[in-house]
Amino acid sequence: MNRKNVLLKNERKLAGWVIRAFHSDFKWLEHILLRWLRFAWRHHPGPTESGPKETKVIPTGPFAVKRSQQAGDLLVWVPRQIDSYLIDDLTGRFGYSHVTVDIGEVDLPTGKPVMLEIIIGQPVERKFQDEYGQRAFARIPLSKTGIDIKAFVDCVKSTSGEPYDDFEALTLGEIDDPAKQVCSGIPADCLPEKVLREIAMARRLGLLPRMSVSVHSRLNAPKTRVFISPNGFAQYYGAPRGKELHTPNFLVVPKPLKNSVGGVVRKQAWKVIPMVGLFVALTAALLLIIKYSRQKK
Repeated sequence: MNRKNVLLKNERKLAGWVIRAFHSDFKWLEHILLRWLRFAWRHHPGPTESGPKETKVIPTGPFAVKRSQQAGDLLVWVPRQIDSYLIDDLTGRFGYSHVTVDIGEVDLPTGKPVMLEIIIGQPVERKFQDEYGQRAFARIPLSKTGIDIKAFVDCVKSTSGEPYDDFEALTLGEIDDPAKQVCSGIPADCLPEKVLREIAMARRLGLLPRMSVSVHSRLNAPKTRVFISPNGFAQYYGAPRGKELHTPNFLVVPKPLKNSVGGVVRKQAWKVIPMVGLFVALTAALLLIIKYSRQKK
């Protein structure tokens, strides 16, 4: 066996360890292993979500809206292969790597529900929701958040046929071709400006991790430019960590982050409390030193 085949075999073994670490309490180990893989694959293209390896039937239509209550739901998928785990690791490590949108339609010949999806090498198109078998995903019903769901779904459908945007994926939205898409860009581009501003503000306040959401516009810009990763959507709307999901279609009651002083304090308390504790300890030590010095005099 030549050196190249040995390296490939070792990398596949490492990928298996990553998957096991993801579903355990050893997230630190998963992070180390993924860092090693990213170094080993540093000359490869960036990680991208791809379709299932096995051949799947593509819905042919005609399509009809027969599930209007599910229209506009975000389907946020947990990783299933090594590129998916790398995407999660690069965008906040909350446990998600892919987003599709339920548009409320069924494929009439089969009666099966469809979703709108884009993956590397394919345009935005309708896919069956059971495309990934038992792959776990969270369902986030945006209709429960007060947005105009018809306008949102119409906007999502209008992206059908657009090609994959490699540069947007690689630059986390800093370079964005409006005629191309990435998976999370489809719902992000269709959210109302008010919601985009709230997500951008949540990022600026530190309520969302730096890599899960990237803001590319000024605070008072007329239009907010923000890249929202699958992890960003999951965190903003209150989904559990991906490793807690073990079956498809976990329903999330959406609870958007509150950009309030109280919300910031609750989110950042883990940083503030140790600092306050250290300050109190140093103050107490200083007072003891002063008291001791006075007693000696």
